[in-house]
Amino acid sequence: MIRFAIGLALVVGFSTGAFAQATRTWVSGVGDDVNPCSRTAPCKTWAGAISKTAEGGEIDPLDPAGYGTLTITKAITVDGGTGSGWGHTLSTGVPSGFIVNVTGGTHVSDAVVILRNLTFNGAIQSPVVGATQCINYIKAAQLIVERCYFENVSTTGITQGSAATSTSLRVEDSFFDNVGTGILVTTSAGFATAQIDNCRFNTLLGGINTTSNAFVTARDCFFAGTTGANGAVRANTGCQVNVANSMFANNGTGANIAGGTIRLSNNEFFNNNNAIAGGTAESANNNKFRGNTSDGNVSNVIVVK
Repeated sequence: MIRFAIGLALVVGFSTGAFAQATRTWVSGVGDDVNPCSRTAPCKTWAGAISKTAEGGEIDPLDPAGYGTLTITKAITVDGGTGSGWGHTLSTGVPSGFIVNVTGGTHVSDAVVILRNLTFNGAIQSPVVGATQCINYIKAAQLIVERCYFENVSTTGITQGSAATSTSLRVEDSFFDNVGTGILVTTSAGFATAQIDNCRFNTLLGGINTTSNAFVTARDCFFAGTTGANGAVRANTGCQVNVANSMFANNGTGANIAGGTIRLSNNEFFNNNNAIAGGTAESANNNKFRGNTSDGNVSNVIVVK
């Protein structure tokens, strides 16, 4: 009887632990993090919900609210929603709004993190500023960012800065408004790849900046008002940046070849100080230049077939 009672207790304990995390959890501005994060008893913050969300699960908001900062250590989706809910993170005065650093779980080597329909505000014109970046992507097989807004940030919208692993970033249909640098891509080992599609960069110092072992492709993007030395797109030594079907307007520098390679196809450079600077860009001989102080140099070496 004693052995039976012990065995039953172990089974009950295991079952409780196994079902403590839900595949979908909910947050609300009037929720409480002591709740189970169900639809009828939601949590109050992203951080409160993630511990109760199963690996590969999803966190959704029930209503528009600020849900705080979040450290992601497992495969997960955070969807701010476009209906009654809207997820917002105020990144002011903190190192990072979201940190993506998958270090555990059964998918630690192939984890996919999806961030969708979120707003990050660094409140650059408020009395308290100091966010290092809105999203700090350290480790995960893939980070997918869809329909997100990055605004009023003095430093970086997304930093893809792995210290020792290869990473893959995808950013689609997102806006970087009044942001120091929109996206920084770098790694000290392996490769950091990024695919950026249909994004708008109304930034201060740089749109897309690469510094080490980075391979980036941008398509259907708009770069405007960049005044920093890095330019709207920058390829440092050992980095490659491909840009297609995009517009560069009213920037200090459009494409900055800083020792790396920039490939251009079917882009428009209008009213920039330097359309291309720092070297010679590879071109498909189909880019348009008008109204720039200097168009810069291109080499028509991209084969059109």
